This record gives sequence, structure tokens and C-alpha cells, in this order.
Amino acid sequence: MRRLVMLALAGTMLAACSSDSTGPNGSVAGTYTLRTIDGQPLPYTFSGGLRLMSDELTLMSDGTYEDVSRYSDGTSFVDEGDYTSYNGAVTFYSTSGDTYQGSVSRDVLTQILNGYTQVFQRY
Repeated sequence: MRRLVMLALAGTMLAACSSDSTGPNGSVAGTYTLRTIDGQPLPYTFSGGLRLMSDELTLMSDGTYEDVSRYSDGTSFVDEGDYTSYNGAVTFYSTSGDTYQGSVSRDVLTQILNGYTQVFQRY
């Protein structure tokens, strides 16, 4: 269960490449903080009891990303990899071999992964 949740959250990671939904020359690079899962603010408790306290997704301008998830039991999970972005659509390629999809509109990144809708905010 923990691996499934961690992979689900890891997929929410984004980085910058060519463009975002703000225009063809926009950048999605930056740090995004997870705000909600299925409309509920953090901390979020999954059905198995695992409680997510925070998640930060950093998209680097070189097309790589790092996603750090922190849990109430003191553990954390880091996912990293590459991403591509075009017209607001973002695809993440994790070093674990998984591929994730997301979208960016201005400073909000949204991803639906394993049935969870995750919304991140860039500051």
C-alpha cells in the first residue's frame, strides 16, 4: 500500500521543458506544493491509514524533476526522473520506470493518478 501511495504521489512531480498553458514560451519550472487530494487539504489520510503530511514537486528547467513526500510516521519518499511539457500537458518519466500525466494552468498543476486527483500550487 505504501509503495502504491508513494508512486501515486511521485507521479505528481513536474519539471520545466518547452511550454505550459500560459503560452508557447512559458515555463512550468518551479517548486509546487501539494494542496489537495480529492479536494481534501493536507494532511491526507489514505484508506490504509497512511497519512501524508506534505509533498513538494520541483521541476527543473533542464527537464528533470524531484518529488518529496513526507508522512506522519517520519518516513519520506523521493521520486525523480525527467519530464516533458507542451501546451499545458506534462508527462513525467520516473527513474522507477513509471510514466505519469499531468496538466499545468498558470501556477496550478493537476494530476489524476491511481484514482486520486492531486492539485499542486507553484509559489
